[in-house]
Amino acid sequence: MRDPTKKRREEHINGKEKGQNGYRLSVILSVHHERTIQKVLRQIEKLRPMEIVLVVEGWPDQSVKKLAYSSCPLTALVYPFSLGDDVWRAIGAREATGDVWLFLDADQVVAANDMQSFVRTCYRGADIALRRCMTPLRQSSMEADTILLAKTFLNSLVSRHELRTSSMYDLPFAMTRQAAAIIGVQHLAVPAVAHAIALHKQLRVVSSSYSAPKLTRKRATPSKKKSSVNQTILGDHLEAMDYVMPLK
Repeated sequence: MRDPTKKRREEHINGKEKGQNGYRLSVILSVHHERTIQKVLRQIEKLRPMEIVLVVEGWPDQSVKKLAYSSCPLTALVYPFSLGDDVWRAIGAREATGDVWLFLDADQVVAANDMQSFVRTCYRGADIALRRCMTPLRQSSMEADTILLAKTFLNSLVSRHELRTSSMYDLPFAMTRQAAAIIGVQHLAVPAVAHAIALHKQLRVVSSSYSAPKLTRKRATPSKKKSSVNQTILGDHLEAMDYVMPLK
């Protein structure tokens, strides 16, 4: 029996939007393993984007050719080593040719209609469309809450309190090519700095209609490595605050 929710989600992407996607939308996808890549690609294909840019880390080239089949035009940039958590964003952006870019992680399967909500927000005039983050601060999770506080504080430094914990760290998000040019594509490798520049330059940064309870990395990592990643995120936010505060 077919899931009626699935049908409704497909119908929410109308023909006009699919037409726009076909000549405007680049999907930039980070890939670390094969577990969910085909499921993610199937959802992306429902958008009918003009192209998909895969940034693949830690895979041999022949494996990608076997697994990364898509009916949409697809470019695979393959690295047999780790690039670092967010370097793929800048690499993929340099290859994208659309005027709206949707950033995704292949570890997280997001429904096509939810992806389209970010793209739709940019079509309607936003420069950057972020996840609407609803996770409350919890005293029982001090390290995670420190990251949420850092995100909230960075938004408040430039008087964007309504963004709360929404951040360019959290995937998915969409942005226009023009916004990336203003920020500097190279800065996408450090999302907190890119976020700070976007807000300082007074780009139209808004929350899309899509919300998800989890804010940070999807990948399951050992607690020691997770702690290291969290420290990196906090360090990146300190760098972003250093950028913003002298300018105030």
